[in-house]
Order: sequence, then C-alpha cells, then structure tokens
Amino acid sequence: MKTKVAKFSDWISPLTPELIFSDRQAVSNLLPWNDGLLFLLSDPSEGNSQALMFRHSDGVVIRLSPVGMNIRSRVHEYGGFPFTTDENSVFYCNFADQEIYKQTYDHATRIFSEPQVITSSEKSLVRYSDLIFDGNRNRLIAVREDHRNSGGDAADVTNQLVGIDLSTDKLPVSTDHQCIIFDQSDFVATPCLSPCYKMIAFVSWSHPNMPWDDTQIQLVALDDAGLPIKSLEVDEDCKSSKVQPLFDDQGELYFLCDRENFWNLQKCSVKLNTTAANSLSVIRRSGEFCGPPWESGRHNFSFLMKNKVVFSQVNKCKWSLCEFDLQKQEVFEIHRDLGSLERIFCVDNAIFYLAATDSDYPSIYRYDFFEKTKDHAPKILFESAVPRELTPQIISKPIHFEFPSASESFAYGLFYAPKNPSFMAPNGEAPPLIVNVHGGPTGTARSGLNPLHQFWTSNGFAVADINHRGSSGYGREFRRALYPEWGVVDVEDVIAAVHFLVGNNKADANKIVIRGGSAGGYLVLASLAASDIFSAGVSYYGVTDLELLAKDTHKFELRYLDNLIGPYPETEDRYKERSPVNKLNRIKAPVLILQGDKDQVVPLNQAVSLYDKLRLTNKGTKLIRYPDEGHGFRNPETQINALTAELDFYRKTLG
Repeated sequence: MKTKVAKFSDWISPLTPELIFSDRQAVSNLLPWNDGLLFLLSDPSEGNSQALMFRHSDGVVIRLSPVGMNIRSRVHEYGGFPFTTDENSVFYCNFADQEIYKQTYDHATRIFSEPQVITSSEKSLVRYSDLIFDGNRNRLIAVREDHRNSGGDAADVTNQLVGIDLSTDKLPVSTDHQCIIFDQSDFVATPCLSPCYKMIAFVSWSHPNMPWDDTQIQLVALDDAGLPIKSLEVDEDCKSSKVQPLFDDQGELYFLCDRENFWNLQKCSVKLNTTAANSLSVIRRSGEFCGPPWESGRHNFSFLMKNKVVFSQVNKCKWSLCEFDLQKQEVFEIHRDLGSLERIFCVDNAIFYLAATDSDYPSIYRYDFFEKTKDHAPKILFESAVPRELTPQIISKPIHFEFPSASESFAYGLFYAPKNPSFMAPNGEAPPLIVNVHGGPTGTARSGLNPLHQFWTSNGFAVADINHRGSSGYGREFRRALYPEWGVVDVEDVIAAVHFLVGNNKADANKIVIRGGSAGGYLVLASLAASDIFSAGVSYYGVTDLELLAKDTHKFELRYLDNLIGPYPETEDRYKERSPVNKLNRIKAPVLILQGDKDQVVPLNQAVSLYDKLRLTNKGTKLIRYPDEGHGFRNPETQINALTAELDFYRKTLG
C-alpha cells in the first residue's frame, strides 16, 4: 500500500462510526458455574441489551436469557452485579421491570427452562442487585433499592439488604414479604456468606460519602432462620474505603482497603463471640487492586487452593494479574500489560478472568496454575471480535505520561499519536489534539483498546486521555486531591496537559478541542470558560448547573457534591462561581451538546438551559437530543449519529 503525504486534516479513516458501533459485542460480568462459565454479552442488533450466556466446559456457548430481556440492574442507576446461581438454576435481574427471574438447567438435555418470576414489585419501583444464594435457607440475598414511598424525592429512597424466600408455594415474593437483614445505613453492597452460613459480610456507607470515600465492612451473625442476631463493624475507627468482602474456605474474611493510600488486601479473623473486629494487612503494594465501585459487586481477587491469593493490580494504567503465596510472601506476575482486568475467580487449580489489551477488546481468559512455567500463557476461552479494519498497522498504542501542573503538583495521561498506514503528515506539521476527559470525576483513562480513540487517531488527530487530580488508579491521596476543588484543580490539570503536549511538539496549539461525558462534560465546559486555548468543545450529557445538580439528582450521588465542592446551601456562592452556566460569556469556542431526554443523573433541563443561554452569544453552539437515551448512550443508532456529528463538528470548526 502506498502512503500518501497529506495534512492531518485530510486523513480519511477506514474506521467508520458504523463499523465501530454496529457489530461490537461486549463481554462482561463473568461467573463460573457447573463446570462452565456464565457471562453477559451485549448485542448491537438488540440495542446493546445484555444477554446472559453460558459456555460449557467443551466450549459450546448457548444463550440463556430470552430475546427481549436485558440482564441489568438499575440500583444506584449505574447498576450492580445482576445474576447469581444455585446448583441447578440461574437468577437474574431484568432491566425493563427490575424483577428477579429464575431459569433452571437440565444437565442431560443442556436446556434451560422458561423464565419464572421470583419477585413481585410495583412498576419498577423496587430494584435489586448483588444477588447471592443462601443454600442453607433456600433463599436469595440481595441489595434492594425501594422507590415506592419516595414520591420522586431521592432522599426518601431506601436501600436495604434483604432475604427472598424461594419456597415454591410463595413465589413470586412481594416486597413486603421479604426479610430485612440490614437497613442501618443509606447504602449497602456486595454481600457474601461465610462457609458455615452463620455470618454475612457486606459493605455499607452513608451520605455524604461515596463508596470510595469512607465505607464500613459489616459482619452480621444470622440465626437458623437467617435473621440478624448480632453485628460488628470491621476496623470501626479506620476512616477508609473498604470494599469487596470475601470469606475464604476457613471462614477468614478478606477485603480491599485504601487505609495505606492504595486499595490493598486486608484480613480479619472473626469469631461469633467477638466484641471487636480488626484487620491486618495481607499484601502491601504501591498500586491499586481495584477501581472505584461505581457499579457494585466487583470481584478483583480470589483464593487459589489454601495458601494463595490471586489479585489484580494497576500501575500507570496497565493492569497485571498476580498470584501471592501467603506462606512464602512472594508475588508472581501471571499476566501483565492489560488494559483492563476484572471478575477474577479461582476454581480448583484454574483462574478465570475478564481482561482487555491495547489491541483487543475484553475477553474471557483461563490460566491453569499447575502448568505455570516460564513459557506458559493464559488461554482465551471467549473472545470479543475486533473489526478486521483495526489492524496492528492502524492501532495507535497509548503512552503514559506525567506532566507538571499548578501548585507544584503533577497529573497524568495517555497519549495516542495519529496513525494511519495510508497517510503521513508533511515534515514539521503538528497534529490537531483531542483532549479526552473521563467522567466520575473519579474515573480513569484506560489503556485497553478503545475504538473511539482509534477512530480519531486514524482520522489525523492526536488524543490525550487525561487523568487529572481526582482520578482513580493513583491512590487515595491523589483521588481526594479534588476535594473540595472540583472545577478548579482538574481544570488546571487539563490546561497544563495541553501546554505540556504543545511544548513538546505533540500538538498544534491552534487546533485543540476537548470532549467528555457526564462529569467530563462539566470539565469540558469549565475548561472552555477558563482558557481560550481550546478551539471547540463537545459535552456528552454534561453537568452545567451545579446548584440544579445538588437539588435534582438520584440518591447515589445526592450528596457527592458535599465533598467535591462543599455542603449546599452553606457554600452556595462556590456552586454559583463554578457553574459553567453562570460564566457563558467566557466561553468563546463553539460547543456541541449531546443529551438524552431520559437522563436521571444529569437531567435534560441542564442541557436545554445551557443551549438556550449559550446560543445567544455563541453562534457555533449546537444541541442534539436523543429522546430514548438516558445517562450514557446505549443504542447503536444514537452512538453512530453522535460520533458522526462530532467529527463533522470538528472538521467544520478546525477547517
């Protein structure tokens, strides 16, 4: 193939929006079961709804959930782990009605029964997640989010840990006939039972904290009927984020905790007659073992045999799968340089996990421990297909970089250079730069294959994916550096990143654009108001008015701004000062606003108010609404339309 010399603006990519979004099937939520594997598979042909799949041990993959069912929870709006199993059945949450359903497996015929409804809620007003099966009492235990008596007020939504009796003569079980195990906090998540079924551990927290701020590990003793008789809090005096409790086969409790800055592994020996529960450090590493639990029910470590723990760890946006020998106190790296890593399970001597690389989408892997040799490699059991156009010749690999920012601080990012085998730029020409800012704002830039980044780089853009102060992956101290400076230090970091890259000849100073979604959309608008270095901005369902957000959002994030900015209305002036909608006269660059009408996190009124005010003085501003979308676009038609509009917007703005 002959390479053509052309300006970056004239590059044409073989990667179209249709190619990126129309055929991509995404794998998630792995769970070993019955010598096979359960997982979710999203299908663009079904509007990216999630189907529950089962992979037999012989490699045969079948669909379990019927067409039309979307296996997804709405707890916290972002969801949690939506299915579990007993010996012969699978239980799952259906998105449309938020009921729990059951399907039973016939081992002889390899056929699942038709779905049977387990719960009887009211018009999707009750939601469930983080399901586990209590084999001693023939019941499900689940996180329940109840909106029945809220009257639309997020503060009156209740979150509880409940038991759901599975006795056949009582199905479906109404909400009022479910057993409440715990209701003493604003939130609960990630329950797990001890091997003897006499204790249950789970995470709890209350406003104004988020689960990456200050959480508790609750230990509750259960009677024979499964009712709570006694409770303890692990490390009661330790203010930290404690997540993912898990009992080993001996009944010892392990969990991840950031008390020493990074989410590392802790252990607590618990007896039923204990009056206090304190933990000890198991592994202390300068790297996170997990990310912030925006979706509950994550699984970043597992036990291998009696004396080993398998865990994930991230450094500089690269994940590694590691094995730790509890006796020898040695760490062995099994699989490194991963772009993402989650859902780790050990079954006998095999390790199963979901992972992505910088050239592949997330896939299901298996590693056989006893075959561990220098040359032994993990095996892919189920692979997410990558479009054939995404060849090694066109994929731009991320480079982690560190840059200085304000107040003698540093921030980080991933840089993707323009790359297209059909084109090369004239000598000396610097590329246009797309600054990508993640949501959260406690999210992170990921180094796994991102088709959007490859779309931009093959179209002649450089991409800088920024991890500003407040991002995850660099420890508690860096994550909390955003408190209470949201809209200040993150803006400083974004602008500093641009100057750093321009100063190193990585970008054209006259062709800088910025894009982001949700909290990232807010950062887009705040950055545009703070600096004229940007030529354009694109906000996907971004926050525009912080006062409106404080008054009108869902329960999970209802008090998030207390830490990010300050309590409202006590710090009302700060909210006004940092709201982009109050400084639109400073935004000179054109803005593209993309918004779903059904967004419950950042309501439609924010986007409409921004557009109505901004277009009066900024003629390049445009609003595109998607009537059937919520917070995060899921329909492939929407995704294709939005990306096409974004590229056209950049081409028109930058020339």
